[in-house]
Amino acid sequence: MYELLAILMSFPLLMSAASFIWGKVLGDPSNFPAHPSLYKALISVQILAALIVFIYQSSFSFILLSLVYLSQAIGVLFIMHTKGKVACGCLGPQVSSKLSYKLVLLNLLFVFAGIWICYFTYQIYEPVIIPEGVLIYMILVLLALLIAVGVPDALYAIAAYRSVAGLNRQVISKRGGGGG
Repeated sequence: MYELLAILMSFPLLMSAASFIWGKVLGDPSNFPAHPSLYKALISVQILAALIVFIYQSSFSFILLSLVYLSQAIGVLFIMHTKGKVACGCLGPQVSSKLSYKLVLLNLLFVFAGIWICYFTYQIYEPVIIPEGVLIYMILVLLALLIAVGVPDALYAIAAYRSVAGLNRQVISKRGGGGG
């Protein structure tokens, strides 16, 4: 049960980190609205916090995740206050999204979920260090990378196919074929 809760709480952080890493590999420009060194620090904290949750299995590890999500909510509010609703770059340069109060609420939802999990499970889970947690972590990183890379490319491929298919449909209709 711990692993399932850890996956649910840390997967958005891993998606963000995987998108950042993939963007760096491709040399894509970053949409992050703050200083690049702050972005690198945020990604590093996300990676380490998720790793700690899987290695040090304790209900208090969820408090660490809650702190990361709280800092992100505060950061979004600060950037929205200073720059407005700008592109956030949360899921890399291929996915366009803007900072909004929905993102703040989502981060706060994860804050309260982490606190709730800690409160209701602190007597159930004894703190233990599990080296095998690295394996679960790496599998999740690979899954996040697959989604971060595959979904935007698949959406682009579907849109390209539809535009080409629309052109060919007119040609096929004029010839009287196509079966549909």
